[in-house]
Amino acid sequence: MKKNKFLIIFFILTFSLMMCSKNKDVIMMEDFQSSILDEKTIVLDVRTEEEYYGPLGHIDGAILIPIQELQSRLEELKSFQDETIYVVCRSGQRSNVGKDILIANNFKAVNVNGGMISWRPEDSER
Repeated sequence: MKKNKFLIIFFILTFSLMMCSKNKDVIMMEDFQSSILDEKTIVLDVRTEEEYYGPLGHIDGAILIPIQELQSRLEELKSFQDETIYVVCRSGQRSNVGKDILIANNFKAVNVNGGMISWRPEDSER
């Protein structure tokens, strides 16, 4: 009985630690926009060109590399390898994949969850 109780506690703690460590590579758009984003922030937009210039707009200064081209265009991001790259898309799905691609290639990357549908542009943006 003690062994089962120990195993249950062990799995709960392990799961909790895994979830906490995973959340370090994800930030909500609202938090990103209010406390991270400034003129020095490296933003990678992985949407299509049509989406980038479409109704949801884009973040000024964002680098546009569509998700389907990211793996083959990593060289374009080499100068940012020592910095954190914040990855955005429409909702957070493709940017999560983009973040994983970057991390697998030794970049520091964070998925901006909520994406551009959560973006609150200032009057000068879009």
